[in-house]
Amino acid sequence: LEIINEMKLIFVWLKNWLKYPLVLGAVLPTQKFASDLMASDVNSELGTVVELGAGTGQITQSILNKGIKEEDLILVEINKEFSKILKEKFPKAQIYSEDVISFLEKFQKRFNRKIDLIISGIPLVSLNKKTRDKLCEISVENLSESGKFFQITYFIRCSFSKEVIKKYNLSKKLNGFTPFNVPPAFIWKIYK
Repeated sequence: LEIINEMKLIFVWLKNWLKYPLVLGAVLPTQKFASDLMASDVNSELGTVVELGAGTGQITQSILNKGIKEEDLILVEINKEFSKILKEKFPKAQIYSEDVISFLEKFQKRFNRKIDLIISGIPLVSLNKKTRDKLCEISVENLSESGKFFQITYFIRCSFSKEVIKKYNLSKKLNGFTPFNVPPAFIWKIYK
């Protein structure tokens, strides 16, 4: 039964990838090795964890496996079909079916707190520079003092521009690489 469900998820993903290749960024959902790297700094002591572009929930499961309570997890996914899957898989999670920039612009008013960890599956390199920088900047502005931003990319270069890194006095670190992903994935950590 689990294999059949996985096959259904892959079919839904592929169907959406054919329609929106630049929006999804990857041919297949993030595999376990990359998902675990994305969730490597997650622990039960974190206050607010937000996953941007949660897709069909592979990274979400790795986050939960690290001790975050499902009801404390905030997922953002603009694709309605993926949001429906997320609601079925993670019924206690807080799921927002909206654009990530819009979500982040409303975050402070909506939650009245900062974010300790952002885990992003958004294909930033597919966005134009202005939109990418806006998303990166608004993400950083929503981070707590010790907040971190994890980004998956399929290029060795960090998706945050040098200008944003400099403007906010951020540090960046290649947190890991896995060839066991389709395509192979680089995981970047950006932090204050």
